[in-house]
Amino acid sequence: MKSVRLFAPRDLRITDDPLPEAKAGEVLLRIRSVGVCASDVHYYEEGAIGDAIVEEPLVLGHEVGAEVAAIGEDVHTLKPGDLVAVEPSNNCGVCPLCIRGLINLCPSVLFFGTPPTDGALREYVAWPEHLCLKLPSNLSLDEAAMTEPMAVGIYAVDMAGLKGGETIAILGAGAIGLSVMQAARVMGAAKIWIVDPLESRRLLARKLGADFTLAALTSDTNADIWEQAGGCGPDIVYECAGTNEAVGQAVQLAAFGGRVIVAGIPFPDEVKFKASLARRKNLTLEFVRRSRNAVQRALDWASENKIDIKSYVTHHFPLDQVQEAMELARDKQDGVLRVVITV
Repeated sequence: MKSVRLFAPRDLRITDDPLPEAKAGEVLLRIRSVGVCASDVHYYEEGAIGDAIVEEPLVLGHEVGAEVAAIGEDVHTLKPGDLVAVEPSNNCGVCPLCIRGLINLCPSVLFFGTPPTDGALREYVAWPEHLCLKLPSNLSLDEAAMTEPMAVGIYAVDMAGLKGGETIAILGAGAIGLSVMQAARVMGAAKIWIVDPLESRRLLARKLGADFTLAALTSDTNADIWEQAGGCGPDIVYECAGTNEAVGQAVQLAAFGGRVIVAGIPFPDEVKFKASLARRKNLTLEFVRRSRNAVQRALDWASENKIDIKSYVTHHFPLDQVQEAMELARDKQDGVLRVVITV
């Protein structure tokens, strides 16, 4: 079967790999749609994310829509031909963190497209049955792939414990920022500001439910947001842009006693902000690690039209043009939001 492997930064090659076999409790998936995430672009550009370093040729891709091609023994909920969304994180289930329910922090987790686990930019994958969620009939395979970034947004909002009525600012209107925004809207946020320099993303943010959109944060726009938030600033600020500058901006924008939640992958691999300001504001600063038990909610909400993840997909490429897809996603050109590789 065909796979696309990353051998070194910006060095993607098509390889011919053995067809995997579904073991007991597993299904063999024929991969159909794979979203290109910012983390895939990090690996493509740098060969690493922090201390997760690509040391052997790696198949990227973890946003997946697939068709069940075959089933192993002891599989009871799926059959060949079923369409599924895929939870890309396979935790061990027995470590202290898993037992506490912190499955996204499992130190032994196997996560698609993260060393040393091959991802989904290949024709077939064998994966546990319980991590393959049957696709509602009114959703497409592209939407199945987009449930993964949506799940990250849902989990990020779970972390904040929204009770309804909160004011929220989001820095970055990529798929994660838009997913945070849509989840916050479903969970009762009162006002949502979203900041992104790209007009196409601001327009989509307004379409999907943002109350206010801004191209940039300045001292004047910060003051405007504070005034619109009742004079005390947003209760929660989400960093979804993936830059150190945005983390510092989030600290400046957040209300006294507020929260800053970092959902992006800051580059370079360090975070700097004014500690004195964060201390005076008594801020809580948290980082999002993937998602936790949220893919099914993403499927349900999309099927019930509470959210729109179909709009995330702006471009399609075939498997043998993954390099062009990565570079388009990296450069954020041509109105791109999410590129999907059709396999």
